[in-house]
Amino acid sequence: MPHESLDGLKIFQDFTEEERREILTLTQPVEVNKGEQIITQGHHKQNLWFILEGRCQITRRTESGCQLNLAELEPFTHFGEMSFFHPAPHSADVVALTDMKLLRLTREAFDKLAATGCGSALKLVVNCVRVLAERLRRTDQWITELECKENHKPTPSEWTVFRDLIFKGG
Repeated sequence: MPHESLDGLKIFQDFTEEERREILTLTQPVEVNKGEQIITQGHHKQNLWFILEGRCQITRRTESGCQLNLAELEPFTHFGEMSFFHPAPHSADVVALTDMKLLRLTREAFDKLAATGCGSALKLVVNCVRVLAERLRRTDQWITELECKENHKPTPSEWTVFRDLIFKGG
């Protein structure tokens, strides 16, 4: 697969051709059919996924059975970074809404590249951190707007629990 297939992915926009090639050689192409589950909430797999074609839905379930659609992702985006960088169970399901063409980067392959001191590995980490920081910033804004509405004020204990989860790993 030519390294140009990474060109459209925002996470690789500041990579040189050589850096894209280094990452691309570590990925495996994966084709997924509409309706197929790519990631299962609660499972442990450390893969970073890059969407080349198609769309997928990210959905989270609570222990009480409530289900919420978190996002719909389109080509040239990525997912799986939370479990890729932090070995915890997946926090959501990811299901293909259409037939998809993906690239999968395993944590094992990434670790081998990082061990060589290769700059593309560091660049990928920094770019993923930027994406996660922006998502967290938007989440903070949304929570602030939601909680400042007059019809819902959290109790002090709700805020204490929430802050402990966010800032202390609670």
